[in-house]
Amino acid sequence: YKSEIVKTDNSITLKNGLISRTFRTVPNGATVAYENHMTGESVIRGVKPEASVVLDGKQYPIGGLDGQEEYGYLLPEWIDSLKSNPNAFQLKDVKTGKIKKRFDWKQKRYNADLPWPPPGVTLQMEYRHSDENLKNIKFFVNYELYDSIPLMCKWIEVENRGKERVRLNSFVSEYLAVVESEVNVENNETWSTPNI
Repeated sequence: YKSEIVKTDNSITLKNGLISRTFRTVPNGATVAYENHMTGESVIRGVKPEASVVLDGKQYPIGGLDGQEEYGYLLPEWIDSLKSNPNAFQLKDVKTGKIKKRFDWKQKRYNADLPWPPPGVTLQMEYRHSDENLKNIKFFVNYELYDSIPLMCKWIEVENRGKERVRLNSFVSEYLAVVESEVNVENNETWSTPNI
């Protein structure tokens, strides 16, 4: 279960045989498929922004595609008709590579045989805005997919190259319109959670 990145003209997929996540890169960056290959299930049923931020009191999506009329499910043939939100930060660059060590980890005798950093692949998507007041702000959405485990890590970074201060009031680092595992109109003591 080795992790790999597969690119096409308008998409990029992170996969390791256990899970995969496919992003559309044109007209903007957006998750259009998230698959659990162990069960054969599709995890998402809708396209959402990759993240969102509130800058100086105003909310902006990061990536994403608009125009999906039905959110109960997502058909692949709908994806070509989806449009980029003009208010969103737009995908400008994509970088891929192997996972790098972000901090030192002192291994103990019981885990001395584990590699550090863990084996896998990394994807970084850079987003910028067309608004003149936001031209010096970059958002980086980062993903890591690990070998031999159905685990993906995600985080966002912000960079301000301008001279003016911008306040990051809040952020959401992940939007997933996931398939419900169960729907029940009565009060149950327990609910099945999504397979994610």
